[in-house]
Amino acid sequence: MKNVYKLNKSKYSTHSLIGKEVGEQNLILDVGCNDGYIAVIASPSNIFYGLDYSKDSIEKAREVFQDAISYDLNHISDLPWDIKFDVIVMADILEHLINPEKTLDFFIQNYLKENGTAIISLPNIANWRIRLNLLFGRFNYTDSGILDKTHLHLYTYRTAIRLLKTTNLEILRFYGGSSVFGPIMKYLPFTRKLLSSSLIFKCKNTLN
Repeated sequence: MKNVYKLNKSKYSTHSLIGKEVGEQNLILDVGCNDGYIAVIASPSNIFYGLDYSKDSIEKAREVFQDAISYDLNHISDLPWDIKFDVIVMADILEHLINPEKTLDFFIQNYLKENGTAIISLPNIANWRIRLNLLFGRFNYTDSGILDKTHLHLYTYRTAIRLLKTTNLEILRFYGGSSVFGPIMKYLPFTRKLLSSSLIFKCKNTLN
């Protein structure tokens, strides 16, 4: 199957924002890592491990990761690495899963260090373009983006918060990804829920 998702290096894209937020000198698990592009734009001082369903993507991720394995997130099982990670990244992956709450909780409970960081992004169904199309009766699925036809779940800011509250995560920061409107959202944060294509949350593990 053709991979329709590619690295977006624009300053305010979801990829670039997450690449910056993962920090430096961290041990990172990228859940749903695709071709490994978060590692490409993050600090080279980080060490990445990755999971993805696509074997083709895993082969590419291994070029920049310490290790990566093919893994079905709808059938969670123990990982081959006996590691607790400083950071877990789930970038635009939970919306594709049958039970995102279960998968999120499994990785936070078992593989994130105490006080470790989780960075999670979800497509914003309340984006202005979706709202405008709905006004004219249009709700057409596409091959990629917010209305990707493989999405099983749709999220607004409120429903995203509800998802995160199902596990031991404290939200530290909320921001939005948008290559076009990023500069506006940076200086006018109240516009993020409307203008962002992705809702991005930086969270801390509060499990003792």
